Amino acid sequence: MKSVTPNSETNRRGQEIMGQAYQVIGAIASEAGLFEHPDVQSALDYFSENRYREDFLPFSLRPVDTVNGKLETFNKNTSGDS
Repeated sequence: MKSVTPNSETNRRGQEIMGQAYQVIGAIASEAGLFEHPDVQSALDYFSENRYREDFLPFSLRPVDTVNGKLETFNKNTSGDS
């Protein structure tokens, strides 16, 4: 069986997809008031690296505070330890 290596078009398309994901995540996080959340920053870092990491998923967002069901703040002092 022949090994398949990505060509420049495939690489270019992958970079475009990663860039688009970065923009979408940033825009949604900003609107939600979560842009500075460490988990959001981690996701943005991942999509800016332009490389695939097996350990990226599952992705989860550490808890944020809500008031009456609406996002209020996230705990900026939350450590990365779970």
